[in-house]
Amino acid sequence: MIRSFNTLQQNFTNLQRKQEMVSSNLANINTPGYQAQRSVQSTEAERQMFNRLGGPNRDQEANIGGFTFSNYIDEVYVNQEPGTLKQDETNPTQYIALSNVNTADEMVELMKISREFESNQRALQATDETLRRATNEIGKV
Repeated sequence: MIRSFNTLQQNFTNLQRKQEMVSSNLANINTPGYQAQRSVQSTEAERQMFNRLGGPNRDQEANIGGFTFSNYIDEVYVNQEPGTLKQDETNPTQYIALSNVNTADEMVELMKISREFESNQRALQATDETLRRATNEIGKV
């Protein structure tokens, strides 16, 4: 049960980093030459789970399968596609490359992050309630 707090904490950290990148993309939408950034998530290696009570003989381990506990931000991907070119007489090349950030895509990403955050909040509240009940009600027995 405590491991769920660690997993949720990692999820909140990942969502915060994603939100920071999307915010940076939106803040630099009018910056010439700015290239949009995205985070790339990876998962931890799968770990095998064992049940010591369900083995064929008493106190022997029984493998109950693998489980992946969390994911993390592995790297930052920079979108290398050039932005649209705008004619500019003051520039020696006569053109300026605008940013390649798509406002609609960034706003959709921001809404997805918000929904993921809400979902993780509900999971945190459920975990907290389960632990509270285990401490207060089951502990009385």
